Amino acid sequence: MKSGIGIGALIVLISFLMAGCSSIRARTETPDNKWTVYPGIQQDLKESDQLINGKRPEPDWVKGVIAAILIADLPFSAVFDTAVMPYDLYRIYTSKHLGEASKSPD
Repeated sequence: MKSGIGIGALIVLISFLMAGCSSIRARTETPDNKWTVYPGIQQDLKESDQLINGKRPEPDWVKGVIAAILIADLPFSAVFDTAVMPYDLYRIYTSKHLGEASKSPD
């Protein structure tokens, strides 16, 4: 019975570690002027498109593993992106107004 609890705990831990992985990567890689809402889902879809269309050089078995991870990550990214949407909207609004303020002649 203990091994069943250990395996379940490991699965939960791995799930939490995977949660929002694309969301976090997308937020750290995106410059302020290209900030959008739901960047984690967009990242998952962009990488899935690269896998499907053969734009990645990995062997097929690696592409299969990556595709499985992207599919498993998609619902977690959706939840994470929805939870932090107010912050995303703040970043979009702030970056637009900071860009306009720097363009206006004083």
